Amino acid sequence: MSRILVLGGGQMGSVIAADLATDHSVTVADQRPLDIVGVEPVVADLSDAKAVESLARKFDFVVGALPANLGFVAARATVAAGKNFVDVAFFAEDARLLHDEATRAGVAILPDCGLAPGISNLVAGRAAAAAPRQNIDIRVGGISEDPARPFGIIVTWSVADLVDEYIRPTRYVEKGEVVTVSALTGVEQIHVDGVGDLEAFFTDGLRTLLELDGVTNMTEKTMRWPGHLDQIAPYLVNGTLGDEIRRSCRDGRDLVVMVIDVDDTRVSLVARATDSMSAMARTTALTTAAFARWVAKGKLKGVGVIPPEKIGADPEAFRFILEDLAKQGIHLSPPLPFI
Repeated sequence: MSRILVLGGGQMGSVIAADLATDHSVTVADQRPLDIVGVEPVVADLSDAKAVESLARKFDFVVGALPANLGFVAARATVAAGKNFVDVAFFAEDARLLHDEATRAGVAILPDCGLAPGISNLVAGRAAAAAPRQNIDIRVGGISEDPARPFGIIVTWSVADLVDEYIRPTRYVEKGEVVTVSALTGVEQIHVDGVGDLEAFFTDGLRTLLELDGVTNMTEKTMRWPGHLDQIAPYLVNGTLGDEIRRSCRDGRDLVVMVIDVDDTRVSLVARATDSMSAMARTTALTTAAFARWVAKGKLKGVGVIPPEKIGADPEAFRFILEDLAKQGIHLSPPLPFI
């Protein structure tokens, strides 16, 4: 049993902490006291690097579940404490800037261990490790279960991060070179079994996958219900999209859909909300918990910044994480591709 510190007890951090507490000793640090079954709470200023470093020293390793603007600070402070760090979502900064510091400290940083980036990287890394690939195309979306809901989405993550995703230039790989285009372009229709037709468009989510060896062409697009782009267009232009989403898209059940095409093989995932947990929390937070369990087993190989695609290249790690998710009712189809 490992002693694990979870930084942040919001929508994702609380789920990670509760799940890991079923088989480990877990403390969750937040700016307010939290009541999570089986989890020890501690109040801390998580924007204070020294406070995070001091706290991290008391644990075997740390899991980050903080807003993007705090994640990099927390990762660096955890490295200074000499502990491994597993992060649920990407931070605004490039995690690889901490590679040398982590290497010198003899510890690892695992960034982007959620849904996408996260599961998508895991699958892409395993596919590329198994054989050279001509094309990997990732399509992923968090949408409302009911297409008629405003904008067709239920927001279970940072609205500011969502709006930024819609305006940030998008990078993808074409003939081995990184290409940059405007977000929300490259619109296409995707049919997902059990869900229906969705529209997909470019957003900047590949991150470390842009450097994945063994793949000639690679793209990532966000999926939404048809008509989403037309609905958001006027609000995006006048700068009120974030406010409209906060006002209109909070209530209801969500749905997570992922399709990854690797040459002629399609890997898919459809996850629905339960009465107690959103689909986004199930696929994001529980994935982070699965990565954390791999670290807790003492199986992690290497130091420095280790993105999830490098974890996925290890068949044993790939199998462990996907089987841990399957126990939670989160299934890829096929269950263990490229093994």
